[in-house]
Amino acid sequence: MPNHISNKLKVIGLEKEVQAVMDFIKIDEKGIGTIDFSKITPIPKWIYGVSPDVKGISLEDEEKWGSENTILNWQRKHWGTKWNAYSQPDVRSSDDTVFFQTAWNGVEKLIQKIAWIFPNVVIEYSYADEDLGSSNNGIYTFKENEILKEIEYEFDSKEAYELAFELCENGKIPPHYKFNDALGTYEFVED
Repeated sequence: MPNHISNKLKVIGLEKEVQAVMDFIKIDEKGIGTIDFSKITPIPKWIYGVSPDVKGISLEDEEKWGSENTILNWQRKHWGTKWNAYSQPDVRSSDDTVFFQTAWNGVEKLIQKIAWIFPNVVIEYSYADEDLGSSNNGIYTFKENEILKEIEYEFDSKEAYELAFELCENGKIPPHYKFNDALGTYEFVED
């Protein structure tokens, strides 16, 4: 079972350009407010495991096809995570913002491609691990081929916790976390 990573993608620009991005990335069956990674970087048809009749990939399959040609390894390399986005649609999503989850990692390199495809918008992207306060987090702003902002917070820092609270806990500080003035960060407090 992976650690779930909570992600937020916000598109900033003229309304018609934002709409074009949101329409481009959406899961067709679920609509605006969702994201399908295969729209940004499509999986080649020759990748083993794309077919719905493949229920798992064995070591023999990896030897036969080459591990880089199997679905999970291809997705890890090209998307930054082993699965497509999930837990969608999220009630917090809107006409310009998508909340979603990924397995183990944020997907900043994949999200940056949206700014390359749509150079007239600004993409704000943030992610945080469900392991609150971990260093597996980031905040990015992309415009065309530039990274305008890149922040990754230190483990157990106040900022790492607050980003995780915002993304993983819907903006709420869990009751078992308290701010410790002496430490300058949050700590887990048992009842």
